[in-house]
Parts: sequence; C-alpha cells; structure tokens
Amino acid sequence: MTAPGAAEQAAPRRKSKVVSSVQPSVAPRKRGALDFVLERQLELSAAFLLVILAADFVAPEDAHLSTHLTPDPSLHLRSLPARFLRLSFRKPDEELYYKGRDDAFFVAWWVIAFCFLREVAMRYVFVPVARFCGIRSRHALVRFAEQGWSLAYYSCSWALGLYINQTSPYRSLNTLHFWKGYPHDALPPLTKWYFYLNQIIVINLEARRKDYYQMFTHHIITALLMMFSYVLNWTRIGNTILCTMDLVDIFLPLAKLFKYTGNHRVSDATFAVFLLSWIFTRHVVFGRIIWSVITEPQTVLEYDWRSEDGYYFSRNVQWCFAALLLSLQLLICLWLAMILRVLWNMMRGASAEDVRSDDEDDDEEVDAEGTPARGDGRESRKMR
Repeated sequence: MTAPGAAEQAAPRRKSKVVSSVQPSVAPRKRGALDFVLERQLELSAAFLLVILAADFVAPEDAHLSTHLTPDPSLHLRSLPARFLRLSFRKPDEELYYKGRDDAFFVAWWVIAFCFLREVAMRYVFVPVARFCGIRSRHALVRFAEQGWSLAYYSCSWALGLYINQTSPYRSLNTLHFWKGYPHDALPPLTKWYFYLNQIIVINLEARRKDYYQMFTHHIITALLMMFSYVLNWTRIGNTILCTMDLVDIFLPLAKLFKYTGNHRVSDATFAVFLLSWIFTRHVVFGRIIWSVITEPQTVLEYDWRSEDGYYFSRNVQWCFAALLLSLQLLICLWLAMILRVLWNMMRGASAEDVRSDDEDDDEEVDAEGTPARGDGRESRKMR
C-alpha cells in the first residue's frame, strides 16, 4: 500500500510551470479504439445503462422454477434485461439466493454502472472540490479526484461488509462459525450483491505508480481468494477478509487528500492512524484468519468432495487457500517495511512521504486554461 504525506520539509517544492497555450507542432499520436472508449466512457456507460433500463421497462418480468442451474428448485428469470438488474436464483418462499451463470449479467451491469459512477464523481464532484480547495495543477487535480473516489468507494464497501459481518454468526472473529453449518450455498441478497461488487474497481484506469506490479499482484490474489471463497461456499471467511482489507484503504486516501490541500499536520496524523490500523487489521486480524484456515476446519468438518451438495473441503483445497493467504501476507509485510521507512523519516522531522507513488509533485504543469489530465494519463476536456 502507500504511505501518504508530503515532502515539503525535506526538500524545497518545485514551482509549477505555466505552459503557453501555443505549443510547437507535434505529429499527432495515432488514436485507437481504447482511446475512444476511455475518452467517452461516461457517454458509453450511460448509453448502455439507459438501453437496459428501457428494455426492462418494456419487457415484462417473469420467472419460473427450475433446477437447471442450481442444486434445488429456484426462480430463474426469463427476461434478459431483468437478469442485468435483479439477482437470479431465489429460493421459493425464502430470501436466499443460489449462485449460477446468469449472475454474469448482474455483474456486467454493475461493472458498467461503477465506471459511470466513478467518472461522474471524479468530473463533477471531486475535481470541483479540489479547485475550491485551491488546487490548480492537472496532476494534482487528477490525484485528488482518484483519492476522493477511493475514499468514497472503500468507505461504503467497508461499512456494508462490516454490517454483514456483525449481523452474522461469525461476527467479532468467532472463526469456528466460518465452518459450522457448511456448506453455505445460499446467500441473503445483500451478501450476494456485496460479493459481486467488492472487486469492481479498475486500477488500470489510474496512472501507474512505482509499486504497480505489487498492487496488481495484490488485486489478483485478493480476487482469487474471493472467487474461491464464493465458488467453494466459503463466503463467511471471504466477507471477513474483505472487512480486514478495506479499513486501511479509507485512511490512506484521506491522508493523501489532506496532503493535496496543504494540511500536512492533519495528513501526518491520519497517516499515524493508518499505520496503527494497518498493523492491527492486516497482521493481527488477518493472521488470525490464516490460523483458522490452517487449524480449525478439520475440527468441525470432514474432508470430502460432494459437488452435488456444494461441499468442497479437501486437503488440497485447504492448503491452496492457505497458500494464497500466506502469499498475500508476505506482500503485506513488504508494504509494512515501506510504511515503517516513512515512519522513520517522520521521526527524523520530515513529513509523511509516499514512497511507492510516482512523484506526486512532478508533472505539475498547468496550461493556460487550467485543464487537468484524466486518471489514465490522457487530458480530459470534460473536466474543464
């Protein structure tokens, strides 16, 4: 993860350059389909969402009982637009939902919806707030908007995950209840929705930082853990892992927002809270989860593989899951070393400096109209 803050006390800040609107002629770069999609993602995503909503308004909602895609009879949606907008496979007379391939439509809807929400929030909420706070450089405007979106996203994700966790039998790290009553093959609607949405964040739309590959590896491992916990019906442990991971991702962007607005003392104080929460959640609590996976399930369950019953607990599955958790813990330890390096610099009198981000104060050129760049490194006329 990052270690936020500013380095103004450690080194003089470079003055921003003002670039004239008259630039020397440069051969234009050949533009491709990806450039068009990135520049028009707001319009394209809005068009997709409106088409699905209109089709759902016209097509009548209809469902029929079937066991075609689920182990027991469940309500299958006939209408294609309804599959985008509603959860599939509800158990009759119960507010519990099975899993099945039609859930891909629901996921696709929310992927596009989050692209739309992210673009709207960055352009029309966080960039204006940044300008109100006195930020003018293109680079800092984009950084502020990115961190503002991260703060909003992870705050909502963690609050929702914590609510699910604390209203479940495994609340407060009652880890034996990860395994009691297994398999947990049918989920409440909020839990199913939460699992599908928690990983919908596209880091490739943001500018690459120095630890891009570590961050990408972190997302891959986390996504694999969530996929396995969902498919193998280990959703209780998956929810706890997400709650553990999301908390520090609230304090980190908050500290960086304070930094961008010049509140360096508050940024450093927030960084201290970030550090304490990191150690507690990602090493103490997460270590307890790893211990549970390695030592506890065999005290409650028998090793067996019965796919027709949704029962997937074997030694190979257990140790593969534990290996992913240990790999994630190793990566987290490497980041902790970087964070402690920031702490050491703070103890020597410097402000908290992000040791893994790209140079936050580089590329702070502002054109004559103050136009910021996009989060993917391309200039955005929509933020004007």
